Amino acid sequence: MTWGTTSKSRTQQGSVTIIALMMLVVLTLLGVSVTRISTTDIQIAANEIPYKQNFYLAEGGLHREAAELGRGNYPVIEVNTPSQLASQTNSDLPGPPHEVNGRSYDFTVDYLGNFQPPAGYSAIHFSRYDYFVDVKGGNVRVAGRYYRIGPKAE
Repeated sequence: MTWGTTSKSRTQQGSVTIIALMMLVVLTLLGVSVTRISTTDIQIAANEIPYKQNFYLAEGGLHREAAELGRGNYPVIEVNTPSQLASQTNSDLPGPPHEVNGRSYDFTVDYLGNFQPPAGYSAIHFSRYDYFVDVKGGNVRVAGRYYRIGPKAE
């Protein structure tokens, strides 16, 4: 026997190759699955972008129409009768075009009627006037109910 050298059997030399090959297969499968998951996540994110843009358009339109109500730009003709006050198809809309960041939206503003004022207001002198605003931006619809407190309706 010679000092400094070791003898290896043939079975030990082949097992290293098989283990290395199995590791390569496992790493390849892992890489393929991670790539598929990443591709799916990118597609999901790309599909969410138009929805979010339309949602923010509709939400901005809702705030715009609420501000128009607050400024009194949609006058109520008959206080005791619910009616539609405005929509995108009206030709006599107040102010500049009804747009958010250059994109127009569809909307309706409905007057729902007058009701008892909230606590803290005299029911003899004040009324609550309710409005319903419905805004559609792209394929997303956002709606809200607003009210104003004003002199008692006669």
